[in-house]
Amino acid sequence: MGVMADTTARALQLLELLQSAQLRTVGELADRLGVDERTVRRDVARLFDLGVPVETLRGRYGGYRLAPGRRVLPLMFSNEEVVAVFLGLARAQAASREPGIAAQTALSKIKRALPTADAKRIDTLLGVMTRTSQHGEVAPDPAVMLTLAEAVNLRHVLDLRYLSGEGVASRRTIHPYALVAHSDRWYLVAFDTDKQEERTFG
Repeated sequence: MGVMADTTARALQLLELLQSAQLRTVGELADRLGVDERTVRRDVARLFDLGVPVETLRGRYGGYRLAPGRRVLPLMFSNEEVVAVFLGLARAQAASREPGIAAQTALSKIKRALPTADAKRIDTLLGVMTRTSQHGEVAPDPAVMLTLAEAVNLRHVLDLRYLSGEGVASRRTIHPYALVAHSDRWYLVAFDTDKQEERTFG
């Protein structure tokens, strides 16, 4: 059972590597997967048998690639990548006069590709981010947004190092409770324990 799980996980990782580049050499794939070149060739053959359109390019600069123009599933996303895609889709919706059905269905397809626990977590965190508005045009770091949204959702206290608009650095202990998109920017709304008042950090 363990060997089969390892083989499946490696095949999915191989597929992801092939999807993320125009061409991968056998040596490169072997290094990235931590196996020998013979195992790579076996795994490629396994993908081909499963109907994945892998092409072999011979010669000095040869290797493997997915057939151009072919759609390959499954798509694999990390939580940060899902947030990055969501922020891009939200920005596209905000810039468009259309209802944004395509953006909504695209996001739902991505979430369906995630494990159930991850999909529920992402849903919760995206809900935190979109509670007020979707009009943020700036593309923030998805990993930072994910961390802040989780802190809001779980009511975690944050130790924040903050640089004001005037360039003054400070360290704050805050209780975050909202992420808000407004006038092309994202803001974190929180209670500042040092100032004993609600503050907005942009």
